[in-house]
Amino acid sequence: MQKTLSALILLLASCFAYAAPTLNAQPVPNTAPQPSTAAITVNGAAGPACTLPVAADGSMTLTCDLVSLAVPGTYTIVATYTYVAGCVNAANAATCSTGGVASSAPFVLTRAAFPATGPALRVSP
Repeated sequence: MQKTLSALILLLASCFAYAAPTLNAQPVPNTAPQPSTAAITVNGAAGPACTLPVAADGSMTLTCDLVSLAVPGTYTIVATYTYVAGCVNAANAATCSTGGVASSAPFVLTRAAFPATGPALRVSP
């Protein structure tokens, strides 16, 4: 039973070790203007699609699946939020934003390949 449990734990750990990379930005708090769309560029070209899921507290977090980026490779990634102009009303007050675009600083991702050859084996007498 213990061997079976150990094998199952090892199998689960190896699955997580080979998971595809995911890019996550810092959450945008619900008290700040919320982006209407988000996108990334990879080496200056359009990158994979991203999502802006809303958490239970109302904050939004940019999430991008980077599995489509080839291995090996080095990539410069820039995230961009687009904001729509509008106003948020509260009791006896309103907060208005003009909208626009905001981009992150460049982020460099290096995806390295695993060794192409395994260990050399031999049998000793």
